[in-house]
Amino acid sequence: MDTDYDTWIICRHAFSESGQSAVITVNGSLEKRLSFSEYPCHVSIAIAAATHALDASGRIGAHETQHLLLLSRVIREHLDAEDQHLIAIVHGAGARTLHLQARDGAAVTRRLNALLRDKTWDRSWTFEVEDDPHGRLSEPWRDIARSRAEHHLAVNVPHSGAALDHHHFLF
Repeated sequence: MDTDYDTWIICRHAFSESGQSAVITVNGSLEKRLSFSEYPCHVSIAIAAATHALDASGRIGAHETQHLLLLSRVIREHLDAEDQHLIAIVHGAGARTLHLQARDGAAVTRRLNALLRDKTWDRSWTFEVEDDPHGRLSEPWRDIARSRAEHHLAVNVPHSGAALDHHHFLF
């Protein structure tokens, strides 16, 4: 049964308009089990990489990658896992950007604003919460993963049973 695991598709992508590149990780099975109308808000959280850690194409060095992964975990831990689902991560082009679908955009906005205000951050980050009851804002990332033109790897991650969205610790 495809609800027992999520298939994460990891692919390399070059943005033609900027020439920058990124690794895009997409939950390819989430759209099969997620009702976008029940999670009608698209949340985008962009954590800027340190400039010295970027190469000319916007790729992020290994040490900075680990640092941004830890920062994204801290941010995600402050969101209620049952009220939002990680659908894509764009890592490159100068930032690590998380794309989620959330049940309550106002609650996510409050939590993220409080987190920005109450903690000192060594990297700047911003977020946007937009109405998206049809999942259109994450469609470009899902299209890239589906095209398999620059496909790199697909990983099946079983659900833990307790929380369907525990994968943020892996990605």
